[in-house]
Amino acid sequence: MKLKSLLVIILSVAMLGLADNAEAQRRNKYKKRRKTNKKVSHYKGGIRGYGRFEPYIFVGANVNAGNYFGDLAPVNKAASTDVSFTRPGFGLYGGYKFHHSIAVTAGVNWVRVFGDDFTSDPGSEDGFPRYARNLSFRNDIKEFRVALQLFLLPNYGGPNQRLPFNAYLSLGAAVFHHQPKGKVPEFDYQTEGVNATTAAPQAGEWVNLKPLGTEGQNLGIVEPYKNIEFSLPVAVGAQIRIPNTQLTGGLEFGIRYLFTDYIDDVSTNYVGLDQFDDDLARIMSDRASVPVSSKGEARDLTNLRIINNHGEGHNYYIEGNVGTGIDGSKRGNPDDNDMIFVTQIKVSYVLGSTTRRRAKYR
Repeated sequence: MKLKSLLVIILSVAMLGLADNAEAQRRNKYKKRRKTNKKVSHYKGGIRGYGRFEPYIFVGANVNAGNYFGDLAPVNKAASTDVSFTRPGFGLYGGYKFHHSIAVTAGVNWVRVFGDDFTSDPGSEDGFPRYARNLSFRNDIKEFRVALQLFLLPNYGGPNQRLPFNAYLSLGAAVFHHQPKGKVPEFDYQTEGVNATTAAPQAGEWVNLKPLGTEGQNLGIVEPYKNIEFSLPVAVGAQIRIPNTQLTGGLEFGIRYLFTDYIDDVSTNYVGLDQFDDDLARIMSDRASVPVSSKGEARDLTNLRIINNHGEGHNYYIEGNVGTGIDGSKRGNPDDNDMIFVTQIKVSYVLGSTTRRRAKYR
């Protein structure tokens, strides 16, 4: 009898212990669930989170500032490109973010680039030959670009959970149309010198340079260049999410590595002036004789001298040590292609709902 009573007591204690343990486990599980739901309800997207990535589409517009490096840069260094060369432009683009760290974009851009030998330093060894050459141009670039954006910070979640800030590297390919132009001097200084009074054809106008064949393209000396070319755009950028909107603002700095050296109509050598049948082509091929810049600013002619070229009575200003204008002398450098620098201020709009999804509770 005593043994049965002892067994009953032991079983009762064991049952009470199991009941207490089950209740404790239930309370702990409930606390963990509340803690998890609280985190989820406050999650706004980020490097780590509970949301599943959702692809989204965006469209935008940008304002451009274009600059140029090539044969008409002040000196032969990419960093030497002159701030005064900067010209405005604009563009439209769209994109698809298909991965938490990658987006693909496509867009069209218009940007004007400009160059002028007048900005070179006539007192420096590298700048003086360029200053004496006195060539200038402008070119309106119309570009279609496709690129991948590789983001520094992965962003999980959907369009409503974009990070407040991110940075990216952009790599792509582009096709563009260009047409270099030059401003015709007021007079034919090649034939009459600094005091010329004979008006040049189309004086004061910006004319297309390619049809003129300024380096002998129309004479079979070099191959004509193309108006449609390709480039490799590389850029770095940063973007911010504009609070409580579907807008994103950004700033991008990019370089276009061009597949042409003729963005400025300058690449190889001079052609003898007596070989041109067209007076406009002759004048635009060699502007060392013009006593003013393309903007009408007076040039310093102290170290330039007048020579009689090709026995044709073409007297014009020339730098004696470089041979500007003499048939076959160096006009540009064909070994390196031109480059364009483009800075963009961008605003994009995210398509799709931005309604935040809250965690569900029982």
